[in-house]
Amino acid sequence: MKIIKYEKIGNNKYRIYLDNGEVVDTYDEIILKHDLLLKSELTTELYTQIMKETSIVELYHTCVKYISIRIRSTKEIKDYLMKKKISEEDINEVIKRLKEKHLLNDEYFTECFIKDKLNFTHMGEYRIINELKKHNISSDTINKYSYLWDNNIMIPKIEKLVDKQIASNHKLDNYKLRNKIYNYLLNQGYSSQTITIVLNQKFWYDSTNYSLTIFYNIFGDENESLLFISN
Repeated sequence: MKIIKYEKIGNNKYRIYLDNGEVVDTYDEIILKHDLLLKSELTTELYTQIMKETSIVELYHTCVKYISIRIRSTKEIKDYLMKKKISEEDINEVIKRLKEKHLLNDEYFTECFIKDKLNFTHMGEYRIINELKKHNISSDTINKYSYLWDNNIMIPKIEKLVDKQIASNHKLDNYKLRNKIYNYLLNQGYSSQTITIVLNQKFWYDSTNYSLTIFYNIFGDENESLLFISN
């Protein structure tokens, strides 16, 4: 197949006109890689290779746009390409390119994912871990960033949730309220040990009348603390 001419059609993209009437759109990196500007014709083998490499570059750019929306895990990219019926070989090649360009990194994804969930959701550490495992993030990688949910971070987070739950469930008797809050926090993925630390600060047992007493400060002023006692 003889090459008639080249035409630039966009950023880093060219159109090749062949003597058989076919038009091939490809990228400058592929043209440079195969020295096409120095060639007057394409062999069948070279034509097939160019078409395959062009497909890979197009998939790469598609994934870059997908990643630009938000950071992605390797599994997300695989699933995204599999839905497009892309072969495993081509998926692996695209992922390799993305990693080489530092656009795909599961460790960085893990760090960002944990920070995002801690700052913008009610999720506790165990629920976050379960979500990360759905992304096929290894335990070693997760453990590397476990410092992000130490007690200095988790206790204030739980305290806010407890205060919110107390304020919205004040009609419940104290025993039911504590159990409801405990189960709520457990379902959100917080550790039972940390939950208990916070609840023990908010609730205590009055040995004088054997009643469960709640003490908490909604307004942030010790003088305006509220006390509820159930008999």
